[in-house]
Amino acid sequence: MIWNGIMKIINDVGIVKNYSLPRCSESVCVGPLSDIYCNGKLIYITWLFGLQSTCPGEMLLRSPKEVLGDFYSLPNPIKRENFEKFCNRNFAKFPYLSSAELSDWTQEPYNIRLLNDTHLRNFTLKLNAIWKKLGRQFNPEVREKIHLFPVFPVPNPFIVPGGFFNIYFYWDSYWIIKGLLFSNMTLTSRNILNNFATVITHFNFIPNSGNIGLSRRTQPPLFVQMVADFYDATKNKTFLAEIMPFIETELSWWQQNRSISVDLPTGERYSLFRYNSISNCPRPENYLVDLDNGLNGTGDPEFIWSSIASACESGLDFSSRWFEYDGPHAGTKFSIRTNTVIPVDLNVFMAWNYFTVGNFFKILGKENKTKKYDILGKELKNAIQAVMWNDEDGIWYDYDLVKRQHRKRFYPSDVFPLLLGEVSDEIGSKILSYLESVQVLDFRGGIPSSLDKESEQQWDYPNGWAPTIHLFVESLRVSGHKQLQKLAKDIADKFIHTVYNGLMNTSQSLPSACWEKYDVRYEDGRPGNGGEYIVQQGFGWTNGAVLDMIRRFYILQSGHFDLDSKGYSIC
Repeated sequence: MIWNGIMKIINDVGIVKNYSLPRCSESVCVGPLSDIYCNGKLIYITWLFGLQSTCPGEMLLRSPKEVLGDFYSLPNPIKRENFEKFCNRNFAKFPYLSSAELSDWTQEPYNIRLLNDTHLRNFTLKLNAIWKKLGRQFNPEVREKIHLFPVFPVPNPFIVPGGFFNIYFYWDSYWIIKGLLFSNMTLTSRNILNNFATVITHFNFIPNSGNIGLSRRTQPPLFVQMVADFYDATKNKTFLAEIMPFIETELSWWQQNRSISVDLPTGERYSLFRYNSISNCPRPENYLVDLDNGLNGTGDPEFIWSSIASACESGLDFSSRWFEYDGPHAGTKFSIRTNTVIPVDLNVFMAWNYFTVGNFFKILGKENKTKKYDILGKELKNAIQAVMWNDEDGIWYDYDLVKRQHRKRFYPSDVFPLLLGEVSDEIGSKILSYLESVQVLDFRGGIPSSLDKESEQQWDYPNGWAPTIHLFVESLRVSGHKQLQKLAKDIADKFIHTVYNGLMNTSQSLPSACWEKYDVRYEDGRPGNGGEYIVQQGFGWTNGAVLDMIRRFYILQSGHFDLDSKGYSIC
């Protein structure tokens, strides 16, 4: 493996001897900062010396051209001592962000006053208080000297996820805005949407986050749905009209860059969407691991590296969902091939967006555009049904472009097509039978991200995540099938109790926090694990998803919160 090779090129006194850079054609970012922060010799050397947490630093002390000139003037072989001196004279620690005063935050927003249960009210008060800890804004110097910082600054305050995710992220913001709207924070919500409009103006799409190392990959396209939630809460037609050009720009980007024609064995052809990042180099945030995966994987290194970036686009980084199910390196990143998978959820999001945008234009009185997007939505919905529905199993599956068959494993996204409209009793009963047959409803803390018990990835068993659990619940809730709707309430209740226990009722062996992910084998609120980093707390999307489920099931439907029974009844 590559680790042995790395040890050969770094000797005992810290000198990088002979090495060769990975061959890849599309860096993870472009522009004058690319060779400093994203790809190339400097990133490679800093990882080899184990200095990636400090070099390159947060701010350049001189122009990118001067920094690179200094780097390339270092005598060969490069000594660690000389490289550290280079880092010290070219970079500085500088905080991109400062805490933001969220002027629309209140200690007890209206929705909390509607809750009768003392336990639930105290819980939501604590979740609401977390928003103040997560508010950020870019410091003026970052906006004024953008060429010296590896970030894309936005003008307005926003909410970060939490932990070391200390910048804005794309799909996290969907649940963050849901939570902010629960807390009556419409100004902060609008600021986030306007920030994304600024981002779209620059990139034509919304990158993964504000870090330039993530700027050539996106995340699940939920901007339209953020706007929909904001409009539902405010009925602000002026804002809706103002944001529409940015919405259409992003949708056009997805159509041009992530659509693909799928030819079925039957001879039918459908247009669908996939994650397919243009970058095909190792990620700077985990450079050596990616290098190892690419050089020792089952596919061409550039394909492996692109598929790694595409898995990050999916938001599910990482999951066995994107790996080979059998053969060499099955179930590991060495066999990753995200680019050849047609995901159920991505296509549902796009169809959902088309229908939603059609409704936006109906509100704005533009019937021609309403028809255009309704047609796009219906075509994609039909394609999802034709390509992904498995009538024998009674569920939708991801589609394998290489093997031209379904990837028949459970993921929460299997039910997401229910978001596109009510189904017949027959279809609903088939879906219920499928969920019962795979025993995914038996978990005490929610829904797991997969049933792959061999995986060490964080988006697999036994971890449950707020985003996928929330969308799973919403899918069942809007299905029109009474038993599935009851299940939606039961699963929401399980997850709410899990998060409640993690924050309010923690056992002595566990810290008290709102986590990014949970071990759903238990309802005691213990965090999940696995993946490339330790579990983080905060946490933006967990706050938002839980507050939205509380609004749905305990305010709009008058649910009763019962700590003893782990259940509730509808009054």
